[in-house]
Amino acid sequence: MGLKMNQSKLVLPLVLILSSVMTTGCVTQDTYAGTDTPVSERKVDKVAAARQRIQLGLTYLQKGNSEQAKANLDRALAFAPNLEEVHIAFAYYYQSVGELEKTEQAYREAIDSSDATGDSYNNFGAFLCQQGKYAESEKMFLKAVDQPLYTRSASTYENLGICSRKAGQMSKAQSYFAMALNYDPRRRTSLIELTEIDYEEGKYAEAREQLSRYHRVAAESAGSLALGIKIEQGLNDQEAVRRFGILLLAKFPQSVQAKEYRASMH
Repeated sequence: MGLKMNQSKLVLPLVLILSSVMTTGCVTQDTYAGTDTPVSERKVDKVAAARQRIQLGLTYLQKGNSEQAKANLDRALAFAPNLEEVHIAFAYYYQSVGELEKTEQAYREAIDSSDATGDSYNNFGAFLCQQGKYAESEKMFLKAVDQPLYTRSASTYENLGICSRKAGQMSKAQSYFAMALNYDPRRRTSLIELTEIDYEEGKYAEAREQLSRYHRVAAESAGSLALGIKIEQGLNDQEAVRRFGILLLAKFPQSVQAKEYRASMH
């Protein structure tokens, strides 16, 4: 995709599997029939127990203990086989250990669950995009933003833009990045992606404006300054090229971009 200033990453929101509301075998209280005398009876809240097992499983996975991770996720599945969070956790587990077919199956079970949320669709869309299944990933992302109560539309539209760009669909990518910015005008990735696309398409004036918007919300980087140099070269504005070059050499003298700029001056 031309200039690689920042590795564009698909946005995976923190899903419910990391919920802090995780309790073990909750105690419920009944009363004797015809009286107000309480009877304490331990009834396992299966959803809460499943969530605790999910948390344990993910903790083990983060520590590199995939065997104990899988054991706890299996227990979670036994407690609540229809819980979306269980299948999202399995998808994360399987992707972590490189079982991509099982990852996809786990995501399909998550979106088929009765409590499926936009997070499942978004994360499944990101996975499909990573596998190069662009058309299906687009469908999943669009389903995510259509879910009631979904609040991460900006992230998902940005994912749609990234994936469309990977698929070579630049016009569609621009539309999706613009949608992301409608929801959140300060999204840095969407701004820099639009800048790169405009530059690659020879729309240097538009690229200049997008880069200016980017620098209003994000700190200058070696990559963004190098992109500024190339945009101004396209506009044949040598004074602006010099200004960007001075900033690049002053702020990031050891960067690859600074070395390339020095070489181009000789």
